[in-house]
Amino acid sequence: MCFSFEVSLYTGLFSWASGLYILSKNNISQYNREFTIFLLIFSLMQFSDAILWYIDMKQNNINYIVTSFVIPIILSLQIIYNIYYRSCCCFFSSKYTIRNNNTVMDIIVFQAIVYLFYRFNGYSKSSCTNKLSSPIWGSTEIELWEILGFLILIAMPDIYVILLEFFILYFVKLIINGGIGSMWCAIANILAVYLLYATY
Repeated sequence: MCFSFEVSLYTGLFSWASGLYILSKNNISQYNREFTIFLLIFSLMQFSDAILWYIDMKQNNINYIVTSFVIPIILSLQIIYNIYYRSCCCFFSSKYTIRNNNTVMDIIVFQAIVYLFYRFNGYSKSSCTNKLSSPIWGSTEIELWEILGFLILIAMPDIYVILLEFFILYFVKLIINGGIGSMWCAIANILAVYLLYATY
């Protein structure tokens, strides 16, 4: 989530342009390739937020469809990609593989996806009227425990990434006191810049 239509749109375009440029290179590592694909999925959120900003967060059919279906689908794709593809392909060692016909993980992923659709059913609204406003999906602020659970599912088994993302989100929560999802915007930009640097 970003603070305006323009910021959401430009962040999404920057992340996608960076990701497509990186993927067009022949000499990137498997890890950076998979991380870049994750960036493309992750930054799709900017376009859904741009739509919410464009309609001024009005409680209409567009807001309902974006909030209740598009956003949970994008969040679910992040979990599915990490658990069933990225975490299996990128860590090069069987000791890091999460996925090995793991029924418990399948149940956790299923429950997480169902929860996302339940949690964000409804309309998004603006967190406040100042310049740091951002969409609040489903009209209820995301709790820190929800963010931590989600971060674990999209970043495991990389504990350092989980801790870094949680620290950034907690810091934003203290400063802005709302719109914790606004960090999608910052994280998408940071990931894009990092990957451009890492693959230079």
